[in-house]
Amino acid sequence: MKMRKNVQIFLYTLSLAAILWYPAATILKIEFPKEPPVEMKFAVRAVDPYDPLRGRYVRLTVFPNEIAVPEGRKFNRMGKVFLVLEKKRDGFARAVRLAEDRGEIAPEEIFVKVGGVYRLYNPKNNEWKNAWHFTLPFSFFYLNELDAPELEAELLNRSRSTKDKDMVLTVQFFKDGLFAVKKLEAQKGKK
Repeated sequence: MKMRKNVQIFLYTLSLAAILWYPAATILKIEFPKEPPVEMKFAVRAVDPYDPLRGRYVRLTVFPNEIAVPEGRKFNRMGKVFLVLEKKRDGFARAVRLAEDRGEIAPEEIFVKVGGVYRLYNPKNNEWKNAWHFTLPFSFFYLNELDAPELEAELLNRSRSTKDKDMVLTVQFFKDGLFAVKKLEAQKGKK
């Protein structure tokens, strides 16, 4: 009986260690990277939904969110799809291409796994475009409770404006497709 209990405690401890290992390893990779991260900016449209269960956050539409692909190229909507990014001179990100396999991505390229991939349709011509839409994984931005009223006021002012609706999201990209959102701020000038 005692032996069985010791085995159960050992297996429970081993399971708990395995559960905690992945988030701890990811945090260590982000906090202490082997190589410095590449920082890119994205133009975003932010909406402040009222949701008492999720806390203070804004929902982001991140641009670029579509890319032209060669004729005949298809992607599995339910499979893994990676977006290869390139940093432009002004610091903003440019979508280079979509890839279904990490083997298609060179070691020095910056990439991120995307979701919501679907082919665009043009109802005027009644035909499919050679472009695909995707959703970047940082479509939510959670706020500190003390900073939330300031951002909400900024979003309210921007919603009333006929121009300058975009904001800038700064993201740090690490090797192996990891990323960390750094900040969300008002856009200064046009990109």
